[in-house]
Amino acid sequence: MRHLSAALLLCVCLCAGAPALAQQAAPPAGTVAASPAPPTGTAAVQAPAKADVLEYIRLFGYRQMLEVSAERQLETVIELVRQSHPDVAPAALELIHKELQSEIEAATEEAVQEMVPVFQRSFTSDDVAYLLSVGRDPRMQKVVAMQPKIAEDMEAVGERLGENVTQRAAPRIELRLRKLERAEPI
Repeated sequence: MRHLSAALLLCVCLCAGAPALAQQAAPPAGTVAASPAPPTGTAAVQAPAKADVLEYIRLFGYRQMLEVSAERQLETVIELVRQSHPDVAPAALELIHKELQSEIEAATEEAVQEMVPVFQRSFTSDDVAYLLSVGRDPRMQKVVAMQPKIAEDMEAVGERLGENVTQRAAPRIELRLRKLERAEPI
């Protein structure tokens, strides 16, 4: 199974404190963190309108990327449940999967709304106007439509890279661990 250890780490983080960390880092609900003031002597930079940012998010497929990512995480969670509880009936796992999937749409909409202030802090109104013009180009729409497949292919490349690194580093790591066990300098 892909990314089992990463998925397990993700589950642990999600279950053990990530919400508390997110609450500490996030501004209070309904507020937008203040953008830094423009340097002295320069004209004020206008933040893009929420509607323009939402259009940018739509055109560039951010919502779909979130949904694909969430779906992969759900599949990993279901697989972890299946492996850790082999006695659970497949129908029960399917029910759990459907329940989790039903939450994706609402949660994705919340996440999209959370993106808006991030983009408003990062881009000017002129930046977003330019990005909208690029995003409406049929060639860019083709690129955006291809992103899920490209991401899937790139995931395989990344997995091979991780396996290669692990394979090459494993003998050195093993040697260092043995030295640590014997209290030798590493």
